[in-house]
Amino acid sequence: MVLTSTAERRSTRSVTFTGAGERTGAMTWGQASIYSSIRWLGDDASYFNLVRVVDVPAGVDEGTVLAAVQHLLLRHEGLRSLFHETPEGWTQHVRPQGELTVHVADADGAADTAAARAFASELAGHTFRHDVELPLSVGVLRDHGRATHVVVAASHLAVDGWAADLVAQDLRRLLAGEVADAPTWQPLDQAAHEAGEAGAARGEAALAYWRRTLAAAPRPLFPPADPAPAPGRFVRLALESRALAVAATVVSTRCAVSTGTVLLAAASVVLGRLVGQDRVVLQLIASNRLDERSRSLVAPLAENALFAIDVSGADAPGGFATTARRAFASGLNAYRHAQYDPRARDELVAQERARDADLDLGCFFNDMRIGRDWGVDVDAYPDVDAVRALRDGTRVRHVGSWDRQDATCFVGVDDADGACVLYLMADTALVPEPRVEALLREMESVVVEAVAP
Repeated sequence: MVLTSTAERRSTRSVTFTGAGERTGAMTWGQASIYSSIRWLGDDASYFNLVRVVDVPAGVDEGTVLAAVQHLLLRHEGLRSLFHETPEGWTQHVRPQGELTVHVADADGAADTAAARAFASELAGHTFRHDVELPLSVGVLRDHGRATHVVVAASHLAVDGWAADLVAQDLRRLLAGEVADAPTWQPLDQAAHEAGEAGAARGEAALAYWRRTLAAAPRPLFPPADPAPAPGRFVRLALESRALAVAATVVSTRCAVSTGTVLLAAASVVLGRLVGQDRVVLQLIASNRLDERSRSLVAPLAENALFAIDVSGADAPGGFATTARRAFASGLNAYRHAQYDPRARDELVAQERARDADLDLGCFFNDMRIGRDWGVDVDAYPDVDAVRALRDGTRVRHVGSWDRQDATCFVGVDDADGACVLYLMADTALVPEPRVEALLREMESVVVEAVAP
């Protein structure tokens, strides 16, 4: 571990678990999907790790915190599993017993939320060795000996965004002394369902949709680029905008769609403008939480949904509203067909590329809010001029850069204290970094201007 501050002291604790069930079986489709990307990134796979920070209630001692972590491991099989590549395929092995090292940081007088988030980010810099270590890192931040925060960094092979929120919710309940029965639906149950008759039928229907949509896909959004890594070639910027949160809320209400759909439409319009095309194809990240048992499952269920939209006429008066409604219909169809065996999908895409070598599926969109919205008071901004004025507070910041990525561009949506955070990661070999910022501001402008009647 690296000290983030000379004022911090570090130590470790061990949490052991025993008496749990032991099982082995295939990875779920969601696990296999993200595992392909983890394998591709190799030593850089920490890029996919997810973090959560949980406040420790006053009066809860460190022993109770460690007991909560132990209960967490016993409740969720995916958090105490190892993952292997075998001759029979990619598998997961649920460990019946084991040990997790918990990192403790003392930041006396400075153990605030910002310090906890920095601690979590530090833990998330670790690339997990999934065949020999649990896919979870846990830290406890203390202030003069009192635990103030629990921080979690988990491999994407164990959780997606929804599941990471479940882990945080469980920790809060456990710290409050609430202990419920473990979920009855675990990753290996999900894998068995996917291999069964109903799951297989759903997968085949999804692949048929992909086959139809790919056959009608337009020419690539971007020309093929040299795949060789280069220092800082891929950059990610973030635009933080209250104007965009307000505007997206107004437009979503007017069009009877979600704010995420409004932002998906805006991203499609701007990318279409960039390349001079009226038809845009993106891959969306689908949560695939379709029933109660999947909504309580700590495992990655997310897969890619294939989305295609006609953005012609979006710049005409009232045209963006039409585009937003198209995005809703096309997005709904895409999300309905986002559960499939990713290896079968890869074979299908390879077959299509044999027919059309220029097929481009490198652009993505992901609304990471998982049902959250900004909760802005739109009545405080009675017209488009009032919303435009909010753009004076918009800020763009550099998030990170990487030598390689398995995407050409990736638009992400999150929230921050009543503001929309819009991310764009792009290949600067195709989109220079100044243009990345310009595209973010253009997406903001498209939605803000759509507020006008």
